[in-house]
Amino acid sequence: MSDTRSGILVGLAAAVGAVGAAAMMSAVAAPTAYADTFTDLVTDVDGDYSSGQTALTDASTEFSSAEFAPGLAALFDGVDDDSVVAPENFLIGSGELLTNESLDLTNTFSWGLPSDFSDAVTTAESFVSESSSYFSDGATSLAGGDYGDALVDYAYGLNLLLVDPVQELLLGAAVSF
Repeated sequence: MSDTRSGILVGLAAAVGAVGAAAMMSAVAAPTAYADTFTDLVTDVDGDYSSGQTALTDASTEFSSAEFAPGLAALFDGVDDDSVVAPENFLIGSGELLTNESLDLTNTFSWGLPSDFSDAVTTAESFVSESSSYFSDGATSLAGGDYGDALVDYAYGLNLLLVDPVQELLLGAAVSF
């Protein structure tokens, strides 16, 4: 009876050892992310926050000068940089680092003022329309195993569908007063 238990324990230990060896071999063969690239990611995201703070300061200046519409545009720039762009770039950059793709953190956008509400509606409609091409490109990238580009395309598509049209319409309403 003890021989059977010993055989099971030896077999179990051999199986655990084989799995451990396979895991070690895959870790040795797996490409590694470089510290310099991670530093680039952190630097880019830090730059997004810095840009956001500058835009929020500009918004405060515009509002204190009774310039509502330009202040609102600057406020959107600051909030977007701090709340949308920086987290997006961190997500996208992390995905690109994990898949050993080069960093492509070019997600910058600056809000300008529409001439009137009708112009804002037209621009908002174009944002929504443009989002579908990003979702299509994202699906193609995902199917091809290009996960970093898929993250970029889906993030841009979501912004164009959910964030940008609302902000454009609010700016259109602000310039109409």
